[in-house]
Amino acid sequence: MIKATQDKNIIRIDTPLGKDVLHITKVEIQEGISMLFSIQAHVYTNGQLISADDLIGKSVTITLLYNVQSSVLERYLNGVVTAIRSVGSRVTAHADGEKYQDYVLEISPACHFMAQRTNCRIFQKLNVKEIVNQIFSGHGVKVQSKLNKTYPRYEYKVQYHESDLDFATRLLEQEGIFYFFTHDKSNHYIVLADDITAYKDCAEAQVEFTTGSLSEAHIHTWSSGLEVTPGSSVKQGFDFIKPTEKPQGTHANTSLTTQQAATEVYEYQAGSEFNLRAKDVASLALDALQRDTQLSSGGSNCRSFSAGKIFTFKAHEDKRLIGKGFLITQLSMEISITSQTGSSKSLSQTIQNQFSCVPKETVYRPLALTPKPRVYGAQTACVTGDKDEEICIDKYGRVKVLFHWDREGKSDSTSSCWIRVAQNWAGNRWGAFFFPRVGQEVLVEFLDGDPDQPIISGALYNGDQMPPYALPDKKTVSGIKSRSTKKGGGDNFNEIRFDDDKGNELFYMHAEKDHQLVVEHNHQILVENDSFHTIKNNSVLTVENDSSQTVKNNAALTVENNLQRAVKNNFTSKVDKNQNETIGKELVIDAGSKITLKSGGASLTLSSDGSVDIKGTNISINGSKIALKAASIALN
Repeated sequence: MIKATQDKNIIRIDTPLGKDVLHITKVEIQEGISMLFSIQAHVYTNGQLISADDLIGKSVTITLLYNVQSSVLERYLNGVVTAIRSVGSRVTAHADGEKYQDYVLEISPACHFMAQRTNCRIFQKLNVKEIVNQIFSGHGVKVQSKLNKTYPRYEYKVQYHESDLDFATRLLEQEGIFYFFTHDKSNHYIVLADDITAYKDCAEAQVEFTTGSLSEAHIHTWSSGLEVTPGSSVKQGFDFIKPTEKPQGTHANTSLTTQQAATEVYEYQAGSEFNLRAKDVASLALDALQRDTQLSSGGSNCRSFSAGKIFTFKAHEDKRLIGKGFLITQLSMEISITSQTGSSKSLSQTIQNQFSCVPKETVYRPLALTPKPRVYGAQTACVTGDKDEEICIDKYGRVKVLFHWDREGKSDSTSSCWIRVAQNWAGNRWGAFFFPRVGQEVLVEFLDGDPDQPIISGALYNGDQMPPYALPDKKTVSGIKSRSTKKGGGDNFNEIRFDDDKGNELFYMHAEKDHQLVVEHNHQILVENDSFHTIKNNSVLTVENDSSQTVKNNAALTVENNLQRAVKNNFTSKVDKNQNETIGKELVIDAGSKITLKSGGASLTLSSDGSVDIKGTNISINGSKIALKAASIALN
C-alpha cells in the first residue's frame, strides 16, 4: 500500500507514535457544560506495526480544518487515550496486514483519571477553589479559573468513599460553579466559571438558520423550548449556637409564566456549614433548577460549535430570533471522511452535530446530581489533642477526633472539626456532663448520615484502655471512676462504685482530695447496723440552731488529750441514776456568782462574796484533826 501523509487532510491526529503513523477517518464528540467530554477517534495504522501500550494513557491531539469567511481555521481536540480497540485490518490477504489495522481510540480529559481514585480524607480551612485545585493538581489537570465570586473557607469538608471526580464535582455543584473545556495544540483545560462573563463566541459566531441548502456552515434544524420549572428554593437548617433561630434562606424567581409561584423545592440541611449563607445557597439551587426553562435544540454543520460557547442568529425564519444569542450547553458532533490518502482536500465528508442551548443571559449552574456519600451506622474514633494535653475541649464541650480511615490526619488538635458530645441529660447550665479525654475511643454518629456532621454518642473500652476492674471476675461491679489530670496515675481518682454481688452488696465512694456535700433542706441518714467514722486530722461541726443527740444504749467518749466545752448560756446535765467522775489530779469548779450542792434538805452554797453556807438536819465533820482559824468564831 502507498504510505499516505496527513499534510492535506481536513482531519489530522498527532500522537506519540510520530507523524503519519496513524490516520483518522472519523471523530465523534460528546460534550456539555459540567460534563466530561468523550471523543471516539476512528484511525488506522499507515504501514507501521504499533503496540497499544504506546498509546494508552498518552496525550493526543485531533486537528479539524474549516473555513470561516474564506479563512482557514483550525480547531483542536486534545485529550488522553483511555481505551483502544482493534477492529480489523484495512487490507485482505496481505503480508503486512498487521501494519494497516483499524482502531477506535477513546479519548477523555485528564479528569477521567480522577474517577479511578477513591479516597477518605478531610479538608479544613480551605475554600472550594483551593480544594478542587488541590485535587486537579494531583491528577495533572490544567485549570483556567474564570471565577469572580469570593468563596468562604469551609471549616470542615469530608471526602468519604468517593472518587476524586465525584468529590470535586459535588463541591462545584454545591457552590453553583460550572465548567467546560478548551483545547489547544498540545493541551486541554478545564474552565471553572460562576457567571456569564466566562462565555465566549464560537468562531462561527454569526450563523443562519435555514431549512434549505446553504453553501456556508449553518443551522439546519431548530426547536425552541419552554418548560415548567420550580418558582422558589428554600433551605433550612439548625444552628446549635443559636438553637431558637432556625437559619433559613429563600429565593424566588417567577419572571416567566412557566416558573410557578406555587412550586417550591425545600431542603433541610441540619447543621450544615451552608446554614451561614442559606439564602445564597437557595439562590444557587434555584438558578440550577431554572436553567433549562428556555431550553432549545438544533442541528448544524458548524465545526466550531462547542459547549460553553455562544452563537447568534444573523438570519432566521422566525424574525424574533434574529440577533438573539444562545449558549451551547450540550453537543454531539460527528465528522467523517470516507478516505484520506493525502491526495486531495475535496474528499467526501460528513459533518453533523446536534446541540442544546439556552439564552446567553442564563447562568448555567450545575444541578446537584452527584450524590453525597452517607455514613451508614456509627463509627469509632480516637479523641485527639496537642502534645501533653489530656483534655482538649471548647466552651461547648466539643472535642476533636482522629477517624481510623483518615490516613492524612495528625493525632493532634487539627485532626477534625470540633465535634459535639451527646449527654444523657442537657439543660441550661444543668444536666449530665462527661467529656471524652485525649486517647479515648469514642462512638461517632453522623446527622442524617452526613460525613460533614459528626456527633459523639458514647465511649468505648479497648485493648489499650481497659475497664477499671478485671472482668469477668468483677462482673457485679459497676459505677463511675475518674482519673486525676494532669499526669494522674491509677491511684488518683474519684469514684462512685456499686457491687451487686448478692449478700456482699456495696455502695462505695472515693474522693481523691476534698469531699463537699451541700444539703439545702433536711438531711437524714439511717444506718441499720453499725456506723464507723475515722477522721485522721481535725473535725469541725457547726450547728447554727439546735442540736439534739439521742443514744438509746450506752455512749462512750474517749479524748486522748484535752477536752474543752464552752456554753454561752445555760448548761443542764441530768442523770436519772448514778454519776461517777474520776479525776486523776485536780478538779476546779469556778462559778461567777455561787456554787450550790444539794441533796434533799441538805445544801452547800459557796458565794462569790466568800461566804459558805452549809444547811442540814445533822451536820457531821469527821477528821483525825480539825483546825479552825478565823478573826472571830461564833458558836450558837
